[in-house]
Amino acid sequence: MDGQNRDNESSQGQFQLGAPVRLMTIGLDPKSANDLAEFAASTPLVRLQAGLIDYLSEDRDLPEQWTRNSQFDICVLDFDADRNRARITAEKIHADLPDIALFAVSKDSQPDLIIQAMRYGCSEYLLKPLSNDQLLQSIARVAARKRESQTIGRLIVLLGAKGGAGVTMIATHLGAIFAKRYKRRTLLIDMHPSMGDAELYLGLIKYQYSFRDLAENADRLDREFLQSFVLHHRSGLDLLPAPAFSQSVPRVSLENIGATLDFLRYCYEVLLVDCPPGMSEETQQAIRRADQVCLVAVPEVATLRNVARCLDHLVRINYPREKVGVVINRWTKRHSITDQQIEEAIRAPILWKLPNQYLEVIRIINDGDPSSNSGDSELSRSFDGLARCLASGPEAKKDAPKASRGLLGLFGADAAVSRRQ
Repeated sequence: MDGQNRDNESSQGQFQLGAPVRLMTIGLDPKSANDLAEFAASTPLVRLQAGLIDYLSEDRDLPEQWTRNSQFDICVLDFDADRNRARITAEKIHADLPDIALFAVSKDSQPDLIIQAMRYGCSEYLLKPLSNDQLLQSIARVAARKRESQTIGRLIVLLGAKGGAGVTMIATHLGAIFAKRYKRRTLLIDMHPSMGDAELYLGLIKYQYSFRDLAENADRLDREFLQSFVLHHRSGLDLLPAPAFSQSVPRVSLENIGATLDFLRYCYEVLLVDCPPGMSEETQQAIRRADQVCLVAVPEVATLRNVARCLDHLVRINYPREKVGVVINRWTKRHSITDQQIEEAIRAPILWKLPNQYLEVIRIINDGDPSSNSGDSELSRSFDGLARCLASGPEAKKDAPKASRGLLGLFGADAAVSRRQ
């Protein structure tokens, strides 16, 4: 599938599978109210929240639940029963709740009346009788403007060059730091096909649903539906775990996985994706959407060889090299492989090094709370620095080192492929 087709699928999926647009009505006549209710019932994109029979008045405040939190996205306001009171209502809502889109509804299509409604704060002017086509087009315009104004969450893929490199340990630590220390709405997604460990590392061993169960129901996605799948950790981190071994693993299409990731980016500020080793099509769905990919390795020959292979593959799928960072886990100054040899072997700079603190890591895993890690420890300070680095975006520290003899000679075949490219 080429890049253009992927982009088209992604943008379509975001609109089709995003949170439904919530409507409320004020002063709508019975026929128009019935037309709108039938339209809302016919599409999952729209949810009719509530309606007020009467207009607001100059001395009447907006309902408390409106101002306390956003209860709806669009207010459909009838201008025919009393145009002056409709004007007062529109101006009051527009002034106090500027993020709410106002739709004027009327049987009168005189240009000066349409212009007046726009001056009162209405962004759309719908003619009676209401038709599904004009409703859908108007709502689509509002949804597009809303999507453009939303902050899309930063998606970071963590991928182990080899099993046992410590990806889940790193992902849970980073998630707890983003959620607790930096107060970011953070979601950790365990994309292992089964038997992931993220929920165990966070002490959330009792759960019913997984990320795959959520993706299997991509056509029903909204924020309320999401909450029935998410596990909440005491640090503030949310988790979508992998399926348990005892469960039958849902077969989920790549399109559903991609669309679910697109939806989740509008719900959280930071998304961490814990991927299994390898470059499966499912993993590549996450990589294509990622703001950064962290390749996690330990300083040993087999893992470093796989890092070089992963970097080559990312080049082949046109993922930007500057967005890839290599994280060396279990690093010690006395290791037999030096930093220079590692960088020569993988033909890339090291983004970050996490110290080898085995006993501390085991204690934290057994406790089930990475956020309880002491800020005074070397490991905690290193994780905090990595979190700041990932939050600010990838930066090229230096040019990739040139190939040389020594450790790189072990990867001769892969190096030759890279040079030919």
